[in-house]
Formats: sequence, C-alpha cells, structure tokens
Amino acid sequence: YDEKLSVQNSGAIDNYVRVTLRKSWQDEEGKKTELSPELIELEVLEGNGWVIDDSASTEERTVLYYTGILPAGAQTPVFTDGISINPMVGTKVIKTVEGDVVTYEHEYDGYKFVVEADVDAVQTHNAADAIKSAWGVDVAVSADGSLSLR
Repeated sequence: YDEKLSVQNSGAIDNYVRVTLRKSWQDEEGKKTELSPELIELEVLEGNGWVIDDSASTEERTVLYYTGILPAGAQTPVFTDGISINPMVGTKVIKTVEGDVVTYEHEYDGYKFVVEADVDAVQTHNAADAIKSAWGVDVAVSADGSLSLR
C-alpha cells in the first residue's frame, strides 16, 4: 500500500519531533490480537533526517526521531512511503481433523491490520534537557541544532 507519512508543525514555535509507529492485528470488534505484527511491514525511510531508535523499537513498535529542528508551519520529509503484508500470512493455516474430514482455515482470516502513528513534540529551548525530561532519552544537540541519539 502506498502510504507516505510525514509530520507537519501546525504550532507557532519551532520544535523537535518523535514518531512512534505501532503495528497490530485486530479482530472484528477492534480488539488487538496476539497475531504477529512482524508480518505488517513498514517501508521506513532513513537518511533524510529521520533515524530509528533501535533501543526503543520492538516487533510491534518503531520509534523515529527527526534529527533537525522542525520550524513552525514546516513539514518534515516523508518517514515512510509504504505498508505491505508479508506473503507468509498466506502460509499461516490451521489444520483441523475430525474423523475423515480435514479442514484448513487461514489463521489471519477475519482480522485487519492496523498501523497507528503518534507524534510528540519538544521545544528547542534547552533541547537536550527538555527531551530527556519529556522522552527519557539522551541526545546531543550540535551547533546547527541537529540531534543525535546517545
């Protein structure tokens, strides 16, 4: 699926942003299931100002930081440009044998995949301390304002 995501600063002050992407499978009632979120594949783009925090990411959650200052009214480069479902989904079959009758049911039938994106912003003033306080991560802020994770 073509899905281009970026962040728009609709506020009045410059800030730093973090995006948390969460993947899951939900049943017909919208309840999260135990099915593997790894089979939901996000095409995350790095090298354009976005970096993945591997230490905070899991098979269900991807945490990204925009390394530049996002000025008021501006938009970041795209951080993901697609979502796909791993073809292994089609091989997840449950076999049931009742006497002479054998039935096969696809494990993922009736479920939908969900990708949620949460965006947090932190002020640029006293950025390293503000980010540590708000997000709990240590960063270095260079003279040009760019962030790097420690």
